[in-house]
Amino acid sequence: MQRGLVSVIIPTYNRAHLLADAIRSVLAQDYPHKQIIVVDDGSQDNTRQLVSGFAEVEYIYQPNQGQAAARNAGLRHCQGEYVASLDSDDIWDPGFLSSGLEQLRPELSLVFMNWRADSGHNGLESFFRQAAAQQLYLTRAVGDWWHLNSAQTRRMMLETCPAPSSALIIRRSVMPGGWNEQMLIADDWCLLLDIVMQQPAAAAFTLTPHWLKRIHGENIYDGRNYVAVAQELNFHDEPLLLERHRARLQRSEVLILRQRQAQHYVEYAYKSYKHAEKKAMLRHMVKAFSIAPVATGRRIVLALADYLRNQYTKG
Repeated sequence: MQRGLVSVIIPTYNRAHLLADAIRSVLAQDYPHKQIIVVDDGSQDNTRQLVSGFAEVEYIYQPNQGQAAARNAGLRHCQGEYVASLDSDDIWDPGFLSSGLEQLRPELSLVFMNWRADSGHNGLESFFRQAAAQQLYLTRAVGDWWHLNSAQTRRMMLETCPAPSSALIIRRSVMPGGWNEQMLIADDWCLLLDIVMQQPAAAAFTLTPHWLKRIHGENIYDGRNYVAVAQELNFHDEPLLLERHRARLQRSEVLILRQRQAQHYVEYAYKSYKHAEKKAMLRHMVKAFSIAPVATGRRIVLALADYLRNQYTKG
């Protein structure tokens, strides 16, 4: 392990048309000590030829196994004290690494940074400015960074995945393993939970955007419809996360994850209702009550109260 070195993993699959921008954004970092590893997860385009044009970049090829397996292949070749993973369709600002490492060096386990989302038609949007999960933790500022103690970090990671992999810089020594290859979407969230469940892990984040997420139809999460994401993230990955960490969770923490699962079923029931799928609606409501009956009942009462209030206002 080389002190001060940041190992950057770029997993990719058939994104040669976007990959060059991601690589150039890492090469353009004003932090000089970096190792760049592109993991080609079985691409059938000209990814290999494109990467060969960048002498500073290490290239690894593997048969298609998914994003978590690709990141793990890169992790096995990392030599740095710090690890970052940039999706091949995202772009870091030139100060991404230096800004994050300036906060990370003293005592923190990881940092994550706000981003601008570009869908190509609605302009740029700063994500954390809209995210309630982050707003709750704006308590201790160091410049434009907000610092979390280990208890706050653990709580945040249980409530939500606060940032995707492209937003993170992680101290290599706190990573108990790699990315969980059982996850269909939530491998980045699973990694964060693995970290905070196995040790005290303080963190910091900033509301200042430091990178660009390009949203398009190929995105695993952002580019897909609600139903596809719900089936994989909410109904496959999240139950696996709960079972994976149940032995380390306090009862109150189990409740947090169960309430989150139930909330997804309520939302999915509402979507089914809007599409006149009554059987699906009832099935999802039964599931929500079976997971977290009190929280589900409270959510329905609040939703009904909002509906009646709106009807009264209209009348």
